[in-house]
Amino acid sequence: MENKKLSRRDFLKAAAASAAGAAMFTQLGQIATTFASPSQQDAVVLKFAVHWELAFQPTQEAWDTKYTAEHPNVTIEKIYNTWADHNAIVLTWAAAGELPDIVYIHGTRAVPWGKGDILLDIKDRMEADKAFDWEGIFQEALRLYNVDGHQFAIPYDHGPILLGYNKDAFDAAKIDYPTEKWTTDDFVKAAKALTIPGQQWGFGADVSLGNESYPAHLGIFGGATFNDKEDGLLLDTDESRTALNFWFDLMHKDHVISDAAEIASVGAGGADARLSGQFAMFRIATWDIPSFHDLSTFKYDVAPWISGPAGQHTGSFGSGFGATATTKHPDEAWAYLSEYLSKEGMEFMWAKSGRGSPAREAAYQAFLDAPIVPEHSQYFLDAMKNYAVTGHPYQTVTGPEVLTVITDNVTLLGTGEIDVDTFIKNVTEQSAPIFAR
Repeated sequence: MENKKLSRRDFLKAAAASAAGAAMFTQLGQIATTFASPSQQDAVVLKFAVHWELAFQPTQEAWDTKYTAEHPNVTIEKIYNTWADHNAIVLTWAAAGELPDIVYIHGTRAVPWGKGDILLDIKDRMEADKAFDWEGIFQEALRLYNVDGHQFAIPYDHGPILLGYNKDAFDAAKIDYPTEKWTTDDFVKAAKALTIPGQQWGFGADVSLGNESYPAHLGIFGGATFNDKEDGLLLDTDESRTALNFWFDLMHKDHVISDAAEIASVGAGGADARLSGQFAMFRIATWDIPSFHDLSTFKYDVAPWISGPAGQHTGSFGSGFGATATTKHPDEAWAYLSEYLSKEGMEFMWAKSGRGSPAREAAYQAFLDAPIVPEHSQYFLDAMKNYAVTGHPYQTVTGPEVLTVITDNVTLLGTGEIDVDTFIKNVTEQSAPIFAR
């Protein structure tokens, strides 16, 4: 149009068309920007703190590679620590205001971290997410992370205590393996027959009253450490006293359970004494399986926990994951957790390798099919479905402190420095000011 004169009417038409075109171009540009750059606008880095050892880290990396390929706006930045270091450093991060977005949570930490404003309540997100089958999680496992109605984490594994046994020791003594019908009488008879003084003990390596252990040791007699509210102890009852005398008489009078000095004589050097092969029977949980597969030099299997006068009982415990209260990306953190802790996630991360028993029954078959699990691992699932409970304390902030008092005095029971009556007296007196607080 350079050399063409325009009439006033033509000029106005051209100007109007040009303005309309410019407006349309601007609008199209805005729409294009909206659709073309969400990954740039919504780019998210999720910091994830976990305690996996070096050998297991490639599995985590493989999962995250898969996840980020499907969610290209998300980057997962891992922070690896040892188990002990992780539990300590989370408190340091919280105090400094430097918490990551997602953290590993052992069952014992859910209450103190939840009440300490370290963890985010994910209950609403969990229940609103139709794709996340939270009801498919073992309720005994899920409630471990529920604090006053707030859900602070989702379990990834949760395992019961079973009776493990050294098949080589049973074969050498020509004794039948433990069965589903075994009672305390069967256990004692076998333990005595399998004991070779100074060489082999019928059961070991110790008697514990920890979260997962006391239901197995005390519960079969009707005893317990804590009451259900965790505001008092149940050790000074006829049932608990009978149970304690049963186990520690087997240790100090019959010498079929290894005492503290005898455990030291095994020469495990701080390692798991059960792996020495000098204990014909022992407590075993699903998280022990990798160590038994890799390090034991004997054939072993598992059986249901024994029944006592009060029936069949055992304890269970586990770990989970949650988002932190200070995360700037709560929705993205939940989106990651919901896939990580789905049936597929639990199978991929833990079940298929046999590293841990999944907290979902639907994922359990993958664990049972894992190449490293013992022949009768189905008994783990049976226990979870029928008689395993989550052992106290896990509901109160002071519970772990009382448990430390119990554990310290159990050590004295194991060395023979105190008897059962003194144990009960000591624990009652030493825990009273803690309960009072």
